[in-house]
Amino acid sequence: MSHFVRAFILLLSIVSLLSAKSLANPGDTTWVQAQNDVQLDWYNDFDTPVSFPTGTVSYRKIIMVFTLGKYQCPAGTQYCGDWDYTVQNFLMTPTDTFELSRLITPYANASYPRTPWGWKQRYYFDVTDFYPLLKNAATIRLSYHNYSGGFTGNIKFAFIEGTPPRNVTGIKRLWHGAFPFGRSTDPIENYLPATNLIVPANTQQANLNFAVTGHGSDNTGCSEFCSKYYQVYANNSLKETKTIWKDNCGSNNLYPQSGTWVYNRAGWCPGEQVSTNVHTLGTVTAGNPLNVDVNFQPYTDNGNASYIIESALFFYGAYNQTVDAAVENIIAPNDYEGNFRANPICGNPVVVIRNTGATTINSLDLQYGIAGQTQQTYSVANMALASSKDTTIILPDLSALTTLPAGSINKFVVTIQQVNRNSDGYAVNNSMGSSFVTAPDWPGQFAMVIKSNNYAAQTKWRIEDENGNIIKQRSPTSALTVYTDSMELPDGCYRLVVTDANCDGLSWWANTAAGKGYIYTAKRDGSVLPYTNGLPAYPASLSPDFGCGFTQYFRVSNTLAADQLLLHGEAKDTSNVLTWETSKETNTDHFVVEYSTNDTLYTAIANVKANGNTNTKSTYSTDHKPTVHAPFYYYRLRLYYTDGSWKYSNNIRLSPVASSEYTVAVRPVPFDDVLTVRITAPGAQTASITLYDVQGRALYAKNNPLSKGLNVIIIDGSRFAAGVYTIVIRSAEHKLARKIIKL
Repeated sequence: MSHFVRAFILLLSIVSLLSAKSLANPGDTTWVQAQNDVQLDWYNDFDTPVSFPTGTVSYRKIIMVFTLGKYQCPAGTQYCGDWDYTVQNFLMTPTDTFELSRLITPYANASYPRTPWGWKQRYYFDVTDFYPLLKNAATIRLSYHNYSGGFTGNIKFAFIEGTPPRNVTGIKRLWHGAFPFGRSTDPIENYLPATNLIVPANTQQANLNFAVTGHGSDNTGCSEFCSKYYQVYANNSLKETKTIWKDNCGSNNLYPQSGTWVYNRAGWCPGEQVSTNVHTLGTVTAGNPLNVDVNFQPYTDNGNASYIIESALFFYGAYNQTVDAAVENIIAPNDYEGNFRANPICGNPVVVIRNTGATTINSLDLQYGIAGQTQQTYSVANMALASSKDTTIILPDLSALTTLPAGSINKFVVTIQQVNRNSDGYAVNNSMGSSFVTAPDWPGQFAMVIKSNNYAAQTKWRIEDENGNIIKQRSPTSALTVYTDSMELPDGCYRLVVTDANCDGLSWWANTAAGKGYIYTAKRDGSVLPYTNGLPAYPASLSPDFGCGFTQYFRVSNTLAADQLLLHGEAKDTSNVLTWETSKETNTDHFVVEYSTNDTLYTAIANVKANGNTNTKSTYSTDHKPTVHAPFYYYRLRLYYTDGSWKYSNNIRLSPVASSEYTVAVRPVPFDDVLTVRITAPGAQTASITLYDVQGRALYAKNNPLSKGLNVIIIDGSRFAAGVYTIVIRSAEHKLARKIIKL
């Protein structure tokens, strides 16, 4: 799937309704493009003029989408796309300038599995309250003040029509800049004087938005690596004390990274967007004075510490709805990279609900499920969710997540049906959808293998069922020791939870004293079950670099163990001979033999009566002559019991015996970095392979000598841009032409 298509699907999950209608209706969306994949370099401001809507239409939500990407720097460039740089994005109007968003670039060396060349990451910022300024002609500034390039920036805005929770009656920029911290001769309070304002007309409430990140390093690691606080006052009354610290960098959704990504920092983590602290100042009266002040924790050192601060005061009118709840986010199931650690799941969906009305929400009735399927319902009581507050709701298990094909792409939907046992006052924001990939299927029998590092007790694993019951766990006690635990699980949804108390995984380059450990899951034949956590399977060097840990959901499919039902096969000149055996049988009824040419779509080809009940080994067989020529044939058994239930056997793959058959297969479709052509030839010959773009230009052409039997030809797919191509394969007597898609 192309990046554009995935971005479009993700925005569906965030704004819930996009419309292509020509007339304005609630949910219709207007897009405004600002910076368009500009290459960021060397202490620079990148300004782009934009034309926002004129302000004649009401918008319930405005989303700023910042896409960070990479480009290859000139040879010899240090830290190309590989350092934690600050990126600030400003709205510049004829009268003032406001920071709309801030993020920190990741350590994104192209050798790491999640950040190759061509990597992109989307960051979503709710800028709805800036609407009084997001009108007509303006300039968007992307400020990248750092000493190396390699990153690209793309900014666009989605204006979603409808009614906002509250109308903004005024915005005032307050303290802004990079200010020294700890300098005795120049304290930070010199830059944060108390501010007096008059509350605008029609105002009922006020918030102070305060974005702050710590940088620099003095004798104690301030401000980047020290935890300090500030206090917010309104009319000399203390409203809140806020600590400037992020304590979960080792749980970053973008991991592993090529630098010190696991270290906690002052208000930020590498590769994450910076959250603006919203301080509620409470009820205010139009026309009255409002004094706002921020005081930092007293601190003195050598003055090498600093904080980047941007702040603004927002004034609001009354809530536009008395009772209103909104679906704000779908955390899981979701294939958005910002929710990477929480996915893919096979159990409980997780959604975020916001109170966007004036009345406290005490109960919700929700409907959720897979688009196009029967929906489930869930009621939440005793909530006490105040206005403008969010709550995360873990929904009951969604049964469809255990039956959809593993690894398939689907759409999840959730809808608010009632609020406080009545209809919601504003239904436009009641629904949301998300694209997601289903969790993988694992066999019921496997082994968990962990090698501890020098700090054995820090890293643990456990396997839980979907209700949170621990099935098995391991807490290593000896350093540099391999622990192997055999597992045998019934059908169901499970999660492997790996934790590391020091948040530096089992092996990390910045902590060599810890030594090197690893963890992996092995099938009965010793092969490794791949994780979906973004790390290559052991023994690749980055497998242990998982920070604070990870969670791997998996489903145990309904497959019998090989010692209960084992299928064999042999390809002969005239047919494929299939044999199988059972060690014993209890209430068995019959076997259905299934066949496929792609290991995805199977067809029943034979029905064989079972023995029913026996304690001795039974052997069965059947022959099959495929009517479709293919480079591989796949077979499996479905064993039916007398009660109608069934289990699968193992799958087998057979290659046809080369005789007079000539078969061609092109995989995968769509393709990404590698395109494989498999040709089964009856004898030695030559096949030409040509790849054409949509304009008919030949972008790849090569003659390939074929030997008798199966020939595998690998084409480097990374050289082609995303799009639609035609592949043509010619030999002396055969020609194949097929449309294929490059992701």
